Amino acid sequence: MKKLIIHPGFHKTGTTALQQALSEVRAEMLEADFNYPRIAGNAHHRAARSVIEKTWGWKNRGGRSADPIEWRKLERKLSSNNGTAIISSEFFSEANQTQLANLAKRLDGADIQVIFTWRPLPFMLASSYQQYLKYGMKKSYAEWLDSIFEIPGEAKFTPSFWKRNLHGDVVARWVETFGRGNVSLIAVDENKPTYLYESFADLAGIPSGLLKEPAQVEINRSLTFTEAALLLEINRTYPKDGDWESYEIFIRKGNIKALTGSDEYEVSDEKILTPDWAIAKAAELNSQSVAQIKSLGIKIVGDLDRGDFSKIPRGLNTPVTTISIETVARAMIGVDMSSLHKMHGKAISKEFFHRLKKSIKRRLHLK
Repeated sequence: MKKLIIHPGFHKTGTTALQQALSEVRAEMLEADFNYPRIAGNAHHRAARSVIEKTWGWKNRGGRSADPIEWRKLERKLSSNNGTAIISSEFFSEANQTQLANLAKRLDGADIQVIFTWRPLPFMLASSYQQYLKYGMKKSYAEWLDSIFEIPGEAKFTPSFWKRNLHGDVVARWVETFGRGNVSLIAVDENKPTYLYESFADLAGIPSGLLKEPAQVEINRSLTFTEAALLLEINRTYPKDGDWESYEIFIRKGNIKALTGSDEYEVSDEKILTPDWAIAKAAELNSQSVAQIKSLGIKIVGDLDRGDFSKIPRGLNTPVTTISIETVARAMIGVDMSSLHKMHGKAISKEFFHRLKKSIKRRLHLK
């Protein structure tokens, strides 16, 4: 590996589409001496969660702890090619200074280039709330906004929000670890569909025209406010003894993916509206991050000063008291059967070892 390009996000900046685009041209990039390793999907989330020691799911209810082997798997893939390697996961953006220092040690001797993709903080609010809902959060949008802005930088219910969204601090940590000359940032412009791919390819040195909009784009639309209210109610009534695996398969990959993975929705439903005070507060914090990023002296591509926040749906939503039977039906039909088969084996193993443990304890007690 002559060089390693790391794309650490940020979240909600076209990362999934970029990862899909890189995946679709793996073979062509190899011919151009670029290696985008294939590890369990289009991105390298498992390896990133290994680096930041992050549990996937509910920590004390069946969540999957980060395993160091996931990073070692990726390392083996990286060492299999002598050209330029690219890895991408927005979870890298949550790394603290110690975790980045450890990562730098593991990559000692490699030529490192870091490319961030960025959008202003006000655009992150509603989309981030929806993501946390998909993790089982039980707070309304209003309650969640109050919690993250009560003490900016702290988030009682979703601590990862500020780990990844104090953009200036995040970029500064990577600059301190890898040097300002090795860090760059693309200010994404969603009004220009090809801009992200062209800008990333240019910074990475990928031959012009090779990286383009993915041919297969998975539908992943935003929830309407009514749909979000449905998920919130599911989360609030979900059994306390229910584990993450069941939630992920039946709710996250089932009911909710059936909604977001379809372009059908009730046209009368409201979008999730963000109150003016929250947009103003986010804009203020965003300005501070922009000033900090500029002061770091990194290469910036695009408009870091964009302030087109009038495009954000704003106001207060009407409380949801009823939901259409069509929306409920669409949600009910969605279960990923391949995931269900995987869960079946795990559930059997879990139950077997649980009973074995009880049996051994009982036998020891009798003796």
